[in-house]
Amino acid sequence: MFRPVRPRRVSQEIVRQIQDLMGLGMLPPGSKLPPEREMAQQLGVSRPTLREAIGILEHMGLLKSVQGDGTYVLNAAEHCLVDPLQALITGSEERMVELAEFRTEVESWAASLAAQRAEPSDLNLMEEILDEMEKEIARGNRVHQLDAEFHMILARAAHNAVYYHVANTIFNLLAQVTKVSHEKIFRGPKEQMALLDEHKRIYEAVSQRDSQKARELMREHLLRTETWFRKGLRGGSGMEERDEKGRTLQ
Repeated sequence: MFRPVRPRRVSQEIVRQIQDLMGLGMLPPGSKLPPEREMAQQLGVSRPTLREAIGILEHMGLLKSVQGDGTYVLNAAEHCLVDPLQALITGSEERMVELAEFRTEVESWAASLAAQRAEPSDLNLMEEILDEMEKEIARGNRVHQLDAEFHMILARAAHNAVYYHVANTIFNLLAQVTKVSHEKIFRGPKEQMALLDEHKRIYEAVSQRDSQKARELMREHLLRTETWFRKGLRGGSGMEERDEKGRTLQ
């Protein structure tokens, strides 16, 4: 997981590596860092230097050391994004819709990036989620949680730490309305299989390294999702819809 550090402000380089791993979801909130001796060996640094870096991250609110137990990753970075956005959208349907519009545009870009950067492990995870979705649909179960997991795996496959945090924040803020919309629109196996097919086509474009197609398919998918989201938010009335080119439909 870790790699040897080049000798320049060593503690800051350790801080940067840990932040990168957190941003890419390889050190998620709640996870425990390796033991100090093992981690220092992986990094190729002394234990006092490692302790200095851990102290910096604790001061930043990103790690917490528990005496006699170990050091754990906190979720402080996410709250830095969530709090101001939460204040902005609370009680405002218009701001919620704008957030959904923002998601459509930025996640389409991320899909094209994933087509360029996805590693075999990313593709394997996406394929596993799609297989699980198909099994759950066959059992007559809802798949909105697996749907969300697919999108977050794709977000990680873009290998852009800033985008990963933004995507995670957006999903958390829109989660409840998205869940309600999902349950209203995808009521039966036929509708859920249509949803699965859209995800499979996005996965195929990413796995084939076709960044343009991945972007287009994701945008078409999210424009439809955005419409369903608006219906769930506004009860199906008084809303504007957008076509595949983002134009408002009358």
